[in-house]
Amino acid sequence: MKLIKVKGIVIRESTYKDNDKIITILTDSIGKVSVIAKGAKKTNSPYLASSQYLVYSEFVLYQNTGYFYLNSASVINTFYNLRIDLDKLQIVFELTKLINSVTDENQDCEKILKLFLNTIYALDKLDKDKKLIVNAFKIKLFTLLGFAPRQDKCANCSKLLLDAEEEFVYYNYVDNVFLCENCKGIGDSRSVIRLTKATFNAIFYVIRSDLKKMFSFELKSYTDFELFGQVFTDTIFSGI
Repeated sequence: MKLIKVKGIVIRESTYKDNDKIITILTDSIGKVSVIAKGAKKTNSPYLASSQYLVYSEFVLYQNTGYFYLNSASVINTFYNLRIDLDKLQIVFELTKLINSVTDENQDCEKILKLFLNTIYALDKLDKDKKLIVNAFKIKLFTLLGFAPRQDKCANCSKLLLDAEEEFVYYNYVDNVFLCENCKGIGDSRSVIRLTKATFNAIFYVIRSDLKKMFSFELKSYTDFELFGQVFTDTIFSGI
């Protein structure tokens, strides 16, 4: 029996038979996998802690007849404070729901795992607005999946937008592109939203930044950033 050692976090759990669970783990090396944890619901089970939602562990797995089974596990972080904060827990639940929706079993998810861990750490430890963290997560998630807009130039005239002195930048969510002031009216204006230059710079920063540094920015107002995060996510998600 070949044993597979991975690090990962439980992003979904469900009952399987009387005392067993099926847990979905976002792992660092074999992607997102569903694992049968035998006896995990028993109070004396060695898997009791590691098979719970949002617990990050080192898992040892094995395969039998096409299914993954849990052989052993060692807890790394339970994120206890997050799990007892109902408001934050609801936010994290929505994030894991999104991850489950846009990823497939065995898909390479190493960067998505790092993104998720950094995000829940930020929610737990950083003194930042939750809406900023959540929408930065959404923007980065779809960037990692290959859906980042062409962000530094106007899609119509190729004008550099980062260095432009214009007060606003415009996002066409149908074409997933940014436009300058002069080109905003090209096409259907109903598919264009206006963003402050500060918001555009923050979006550009999140798209290009290292995962460990992606929350290292400030905005005086999160209104446009939240609007972009919602529109961008809804548009890309509906097309997947």
